[in-house]
Amino acid sequence: MVVLLCSIGAARAQDVEVPAGQRSLALPFQLALPRDHLFGDWYGARTRLDDRGIDPTFTFVTDSLGNPTGGTRQGFTTANNLGLDLNFDLEKLVGLEGGSFLFSMSYRFGGSLSANYIHNFFPVQQVFGGETFRVVNVSYLQKLFDDRVEFRLGRIATGDDFLVSRYNYLFVQNGFDGNPKGIFVNAPGTTAYPTDTWGALVKVRPTARTYIMGGVYNGDPSLGDNSKNGLDFSMDGPVFAIAEIAYQPNSLPGDRGLLGNYKAGFWYDNNRFTNFNTGEIERGNWGLYTLFDQVLVRSGEPASNRGFGVAGSFLASPDQSVSKMPYFFTAALAARGIFASRPTDVAGLGVVFGHFSNDLQDSQERAQRLDPHVGVQQHETVVELTYRLAFLNSAVFFQPDLQYIIRPGGTGRIPDAPVLGAQVAVNF
Repeated sequence: MVVLLCSIGAARAQDVEVPAGQRSLALPFQLALPRDHLFGDWYGARTRLDDRGIDPTFTFVTDSLGNPTGGTRQGFTTANNLGLDLNFDLEKLVGLEGGSFLFSMSYRFGGSLSANYIHNFFPVQQVFGGETFRVVNVSYLQKLFDDRVEFRLGRIATGDDFLVSRYNYLFVQNGFDGNPKGIFVNAPGTTAYPTDTWGALVKVRPTARTYIMGGVYNGDPSLGDNSKNGLDFSMDGPVFAIAEIAYQPNSLPGDRGLLGNYKAGFWYDNNRFTNFNTGEIERGNWGLYTLFDQVLVRSGEPASNRGFGVAGSFLASPDQSVSKMPYFFTAALAARGIFASRPTDVAGLGVVFGHFSNDLQDSQERAQRLDPHVGVQQHETVVELTYRLAFLNSAVFFQPDLQYIIRPGGTGRIPDAPVLGAQVAVNF
């Protein structure tokens, strides 16, 4: 699933296209790492590249977590992501106004605490998945009519643009981070970093505070296989389509209220699905979602970027005969600058909940009569408390993290598991 706390996935998902200075007055925190770099201007190389229209970003994220009790057994693992993103400003390079080209790569390595020790459903490490070298984005973006219209095409991912809230990038738990996990459970044609696919996206702003967006993608689930390294450019998969509308109050320069983002969407995946009742293969599944985040309180001076906000999502895929998790939601509280002496630190408290299909449970109960080792999946819940400490002008952060997994795997057979550890990220 999408990872990028400090890489392009977060940077590209700019919900509110207003000057950075104005965003800092409205948001309690920013979830992409700021433009500060550990090695500064790279001895002048970044300035020279920027003058020519090339913006490089090189990042490293590691999630180091362990479960001292609970799960199927106890253990400790690290999951890691190295990301390189190259954004080419085509106006500077060739005079094409509003045009840009993105090329990105990732290298992932490490182990999964969820898969190897806890055996729960929502991975506790958001950077685990796709452990290999992979080409990610190869895409062209064009903005038109004073940025009122934009389209993107090439090798892109659904999760770069849809179902995005910056608040979710604060958390280490994969049920939140990047995009709400529920859509990936029911729609195998959905893609997210570091897996991209052929796709096209159009976004239109009917008013300055609203947008309508639609995308069509090659929904081949096998493109995420590690053996393909992001280099399988075939278009053999079924169609995955998604649309989203959004209202963004207090999102313009001069707005004096508190910034919010309110989104709703619909998706259709033309993949093949197994009917839990009959065992037959059927074509197609669909779902609906809502997602929001809202600043509630500012504290300190406006320019201090300190404050408090809430966020949440609800996803429904009502056909329980083919949807493994028909109902899923997240809820989160986040605050920046709780302590005046640490104005850029961020704290978060969140909950992830997923309910497994009643039809799936019925099929598991039938199987259990023949094999008592078969478990019946009902629901899984994760609670996360996290605190991010920023250093060196936020070029580096250290993030102690606590999670508690309730009903790991959803069956009630695996003991609840506390998870302790930290996430560390560097923007070179």
